[in-house]
Amino acid sequence: MSGTEEKRTNVYQGKRWLITIGIFIILQFIFIAIDGTMLEPNITDSGNLLPRIGRWILDSKLFTEWITPYSYPFFNMFMAIHIIAILIQAVHDIISSIFTKKQR
Repeated sequence: MSGTEEKRTNVYQGKRWLITIGIFIILQFIFIAIDGTMLEPNITDSGNLLPRIGRWILDSKLFTEWITPYSYPFFNMFMAIHIIAILIQAVHDIISSIFTKKQR
């Protein structure tokens, strides 16, 4: 890989990480603003399978006792999924940068 291609890749990764972290922070501010107000979404249990599974997941100890920065379990679940996705992307970027450096 030439020097200019490496710089482009680093700039692209930097921009992608800035956008990812920026979206995460903006969502956290939105969750903080909405948490504990009447604007929280209402997840209804209509007897269908998907809403029952969703309610079962949200009412689990993981999102009601262990991961609890917010009082609304949906926000806790969404934050946990977002953090897991960021960590997976970080591991992918680290592994790909290690292997591209070894090939040179």
